[in-house]
Amino acid sequence: MKPLRLAIIGCGHICQQYGTHIQKHSEHLQIAGATDLDFSRAEAFCAKYGGKAYDSFEAILSDPDVDVVVNLTVHHAHFELNSRALKAGKHVFTEKPMALTYAQAVELAKIAQENNRRLGAAPVTFLGEGIQTTAKFLEADKLGPLRLVYAEVNWGQIERWISAPAPYYTVGPLLDVGVYAITALTFLLGPVRRVWGYSTILKSSRSGKDGQEVSVTAPDFTTGMMEFASGVVARITTNYYVPNKNQAHLRGFEFHGDEGTFSVSDYHGFSAKCRFIPYHEEPVAIPLLRPAADRMDRALGLVEMAEAIHENRPHRGSPDHASHVIEIMEGLQKSSDESRFVEIHSTFQKPALMPWAQKLSLVIPEEHSTLSPKTL
Repeated sequence: MKPLRLAIIGCGHICQQYGTHIQKHSEHLQIAGATDLDFSRAEAFCAKYGGKAYDSFEAILSDPDVDVVVNLTVHHAHFELNSRALKAGKHVFTEKPMALTYAQAVELAKIAQENNRRLGAAPVTFLGEGIQTTAKFLEADKLGPLRLVYAEVNWGQIERWISAPAPYYTVGPLLDVGVYAITALTFLLGPVRRVWGYSTILKSSRSGKDGQEVSVTAPDFTTGMMEFASGVVARITTNYYVPNKNQAHLRGFEFHGDEGTFSVSDYHGFSAKCRFIPYHEEPVAIPLLRPAADRMDRALGLVEMAEAIHENRPHRGSPDHASHVIEIMEGLQKSSDESRFVEIHSTFQKPALMPWAQKLSLVIPEEHSTLSPKTL
């Protein structure tokens, strides 16, 4: 299999993670180069991870040696740069969200189809061990009828640890990080049919690490309800205020059914702690299907897309799924603005479990399993 040649656009906050993770998958991926509005950052990236520093985005688009544009730019630039890359004949893998509106997301999917190019979208944390294990557990039906889910997206006061927080406060936590939880939940539970939201600005002025004042123009707190086509109801809370470290259940899921609860400590990293809590009984740790790294592998969506291209099949980080998630987030904000339920009209084909997850058995401790055999 010939590795895909990747060009990075945007050498900011997360490019180092991408560079490190891409290097670990050299059989699938190679770095052709990078560009940034600050050329010195592109030079520094390429000096560390390989490839050449392109002096412009146009130089990447005109290079026949580039197979995939990896878009790590700020949120507001995603739609324009993704569409230009697709029209230039490049596959695209983009950081989240794929676009800022549902209409833009649909347009990107159309452009990709018209140009016979792949469009992959982060987040793909659902490909990791924690969420794959969760999917396997929900399939086992140990909770009885599943009726309610709690999703916590507490991301802290990001100006304390991100060097350039201003762009994030023009978008807000729902689009920036709520997308992780909603993508994972729709992978697990399928399409959403309607939503109800509430949002506000908790703290309108922030102080950056450099001492500069940052104005908050988008809601820094959004909460809402998502009603799935299956009938399951989920409550999600997102904010740039409550810290998520060293506290329990502040960046995770709880799935509540008639016969008990299943909790997932982290949908963002791969090594989540999973617990089954039968009704009125003690919690039981559920081992992950296989050992996992603590942090997500940011290159995993690219690897899966490379394999899909090679095998001539759909890739799992699909534009239809990403578009559905964007419509949900747009609907939550619209609901907040208009104080009413908002119907969600799009749908998508749920991705299959990863091949390794399909083959591995889920272990349920003996004292709490009535299944035979004691693995699923």
